Amino acid sequence: MERLKYISLVAELRQIAVRRALALLDDKEDAEDVAGEVLIRLWERHENLRENTDEVKRLADTMARNLALDLLRHRRRHPILRFFYRQGDDDEDTGNTPDIPDSFTPQHYVEDKEAGSIVQKAMSQLPYNWRKIVEMREQEDMSFAEIAQVLGTTDSSCRGMMSKARQRLLQLINKMTK
Repeated sequence: MERLKYISLVAELRQIAVRRALALLDDKEDAEDVAGEVLIRLWERHENLRENTDEVKRLADTMARNLALDLLRHRRRHPILRFFYRQGDDDEDTGNTPDIPDSFTPQHYVEDKEAGSIVQKAMSQLPYNWRKIVEMREQEDMSFAEIAQVLGTTDSSCRGMMSKARQRLLQLINKMTK
C-alpha cells in the first residue's frame, strides 16, 4: 500500500512539472525533459525531503519553473544554437549538444553578433516558405500546429519543411564560415 502511495505521488509530481514547464516553454518535448530533470533532482534529495507532500509538490513546481526559465535564457543568449537544440524535433537525437561556456565575455558578444549576421545571410538564401517556417518557429515560438494552420497545410508537412530548411541552413552556414 505504501508503494502505491509513492507511485501516485511521483506521477503527480511529474504532471505538476510538465504542466509548469509547458506553460513556459510551449514545447512538449522540452517540458518532458524538464519534468525528468525535476524528478531526478527530487530523487537525489529524497532523504532530505519531509513527509509533507504539499511542500514537495511546491518544490517540484518551483524546480520546473526555474529549469524552464534557465532553458529559455540559455537559448536567448545563444540564438544560433537553437537550430542545434531543436534538431531532435525531426531527426533522431544524436546527443551532440554544442559546448557552451558558462561565462559571457566581450569576445562572446562579438562572436554572437557575427554568428547572427551569418545566420541572417543564410536565412535570406532560403526559399520563402522555408524562411517563413523557420521565422515562425524560432522567432515567434509558434508550434507546428499553429504554423500549419497559418499556412493552410498539415503539421507533418511543416515538420518536413522545417527539417529541410534546417539542413539547408546548416549547409549555408558551414559554407560561409569556411
